[in-house]
Amino acid sequence: MYLILIIASIFIEYIQCLGIELIDKKPKCVYMNAKIDDQITIKYLVIGGISQDVQIFFFDPYNIQYDFQSNEQQLKALYSGKYRICFKNNGQSKTLVEFDFDILGIDKNYASKNDMIQTKMNLNQIDSDFRWIQMLQKESYHREQTINTNLINLYQQLTISTIIKVMLFIVIISFQLFIINQFVKSQDKQFVPV
Repeated sequence: MYLILIIASIFIEYIQCLGIELIDKKPKCVYMNAKIDDQITIKYLVIGGISQDVQIFFFDPYNIQYDFQSNEQQLKALYSGKYRICFKNNGQSKTLVEFDFDILGIDKNYASKNDMIQTKMNLNQIDSDFRWIQMLQKESYHREQTINTNLINLYQQLTISTIIKVMLFIVIISFQLFIINQFVKSQDKQFVPV
């Protein structure tokens, strides 16, 4: 897991934009912090879908919505706090939206200590979730193997049982034929013409 983080940190400077996959009609949002009078630039591009089906919403820290006229918008932050950009797909098909936001004067590749702590906690939770999924997969595999083994044993027992029943049926029929034959012979001896 840590190897992936090291590799990701090497290539992070080459990342130019973020992407969100819009599958259903629920909005998906991204948050950013800005200060009063910061210039916020937002650019987005709809890939793999109809751009008219995608709505974009931008909210300030007091939940006031700003309208977008085009796929590139520049706004001045009127308040300090957490700004939110949301995308919503009103169409029927799955859509990918790539976007980038920049706050003038802030290096967006910089991560604060709190962000790193939160990221580490999130990665630990993901690692724990993956271990849980692995454990469930192993348990499911062993359960399937046990069921397959039991079915094979049951089939073998049914086959042996069927063979024994057929052999027993043949023995009983043979015994009955023998008894009938003996009976007929004894009857023939009693009625022998003189």
